[in-house]
Amino acid sequence: MQQAAEARYRVGQGNQQDVLKTQLQHTKILQEIAHHHQEEGLLEAQIKQLLGRPQESQDLIAETLTSRTLSYTAPDLLQRAREQNPDVRSKQASIRQQDTQVELAHRNFRPDLNVGYMYQHTGSQARDYYMATFGIRLPNRGRQKAELAEAQQKQEQARGEFDSESQRVLSEVQQQYVRAKTSEERLKIYSDGLVPQSEATFRSAMATYQSNRQDFETLLSSFLDVLNLDLEYRSELVEHESALAELERLTRVDVP
Repeated sequence: MQQAAEARYRVGQGNQQDVLKTQLQHTKILQEIAHHHQEEGLLEAQIKQLLGRPQESQDLIAETLTSRTLSYTAPDLLQRAREQNPDVRSKQASIRQQDTQVELAHRNFRPDLNVGYMYQHTGSQARDYYMATFGIRLPNRGRQKAELAEAQQKQEQARGEFDSESQRVLSEVQQQYVRAKTSEERLKIYSDGLVPQSEATFRSAMATYQSNRQDFETLLSSFLDVLNLDLEYRSELVEHESALAELERLTRVDVP
């Protein structure tokens, strides 16, 4: 655009204001790129900290982001979350532990019976003899009732925490699924419609501007449409892939 504006200005078909506007837009883009590099450097330092790597270690190079397709249905993901989510499984283990404690508390109400048998060899002066013993320990029912009540209370608490955690995880799975599918639809609109349409409009505006049949403001507007729609597409792509990453974390599925 800057070259086209300068070419028209040199032959007397354009004006200096158009050239200055292209230079200004070019400088704005360079400023945004510099700001992006700053954000990238800050994030890289944080990632190295999380990974325990020295800050002077080799730079982290991100792969080019591409859109993945979610082949799982919402019921599939919800079932996977019930079965494989680590937080849900932890609460299930807590319930099993408390169930065991309640069962033990019930068993402590039973009497404790002891039976013993002993053989004694006395030597040649007396006869050997045998002795059997029988004992019974009666439980302290007051204390056992208190222990049972405490175990049942912890059991109910564990079940309540399990239900609460399950609802939280399943709600988050459903939200991320909706987020991913909706974002997938928007990506298709961008890639199949808005982005190619804006590029075609810009090419047409550039051609008519170079042939002195288009004003500069229309050309600049079409260029900004291309730039902004491309940025919107990439932001939507980040939104989509973030939702898939969350679903992988919540359900332990692998989206190739």
